[in-house]
Amino acid sequence: MSAPSKFSLFKRSNGFYYVLFEDQGCQRWKSTRCRLKADALKALTKLEQLFKAQPKAASLEQFSKDFLDHAKVNYAKGTVDIATIALRHLKAVVGDIPLSALTHQHLDRFKTKRLTDGVSPVTINVELRALRTILNFALRWKLIDSNPFPGLRLMAVPDIPPLYLSKEGFHKLISVIDENWLKEVVVFAVLTGLRRGEILNLQWLEVDLNQRVIYVQSSGTFRTKKGKRRTVPLSDAAYHLLASKDPQTNGKFVFTKEGEKIVESWLSHRFKFFVRQAKLPEGLHFHSLRHTFASWLVQDGVSLYAVQKLLGHSSVTVTEIYSHLQPEQLHDTVNRIQVSLNPEYFGVN
Repeated sequence: MSAPSKFSLFKRSNGFYYVLFEDQGCQRWKSTRCRLKADALKALTKLEQLFKAQPKAASLEQFSKDFLDHAKVNYAKGTVDIATIALRHLKAVVGDIPLSALTHQHLDRFKTKRLTDGVSPVTINVELRALRTILNFALRWKLIDSNPFPGLRLMAVPDIPPLYLSKEGFHKLISVIDENWLKEVVVFAVLTGLRRGEILNLQWLEVDLNQRVIYVQSSGTFRTKKGKRRTVPLSDAAYHLLASKDPQTNGKFVFTKEGEKIVESWLSHRFKFFVRQAKLPEGLHFHSLRHTFASWLVQDGVSLYAVQKLLGHSSVTVTEIYSHLQPEQLHDTVNRIQVSLNPEYFGVN
């Protein structure tokens, strides 16, 4: 709670003096439990001193700065970017209010404003989840007494499967890409299912061609999702792609552009350019290559559990977005229940 202001005394009909003060834009009062004005004045002084001794409540602006400073050191760049956007738009809606004054109504206003701005429900939910996590930090840092998010409903989102490339679409895309560095990255993404940042920050010291694996891990300039390290097996095609490259030419990073580290935004820009050149669906973006990797595996009969491990998902629940691609496996599963269809079951003689 922020420090109240504008203290004054007044006497009610019950004979007791009360202190009137303003708190977060609202007028409140508190009984002094005194009938004599002299005693009431002493109680008023004590109350003023009590509030002045309390630490000043954190503002949304100051907390945002403190949290983002913490996040930049402890979380991946993508996570920090989402948090930055979510906090910026929240402040645009509610202003720089005391953090403790944030309510469900403010969050509902945030949802409405983002929706009227043309932001998709999926993106709004990503931002709301980010804000919920951020405010849990405020709770842990004892800047607020409770998180206003419990009970807040997320936006309804249609159950739309992720967009991915067909085999034909993939070959069509590769055929129009005339930049070798980009072609290598695109092919490697489909062969491994790695995220954009994981590919562009992959270093030769994290590649073991003898064991045919790569190690996806955080470094001084890159942080994996949730800071987790995982080992990714290389297919024959992925192995040969890496084996054909010369570490002496590329430097410490496996994939470069003219010997320089590839900028993530530039990669996305060039990928989108060639998607349009190939006249493929506009909704395809670089992350769709990760969906392509998973979708092709599931269509080929690989279990969701195995795909979960390859993608590095924390739970198979996340991987279930690809479950619609394995109807043949489901048919095999239900056919394990064998019941003889005796005509007598149905009243047929």
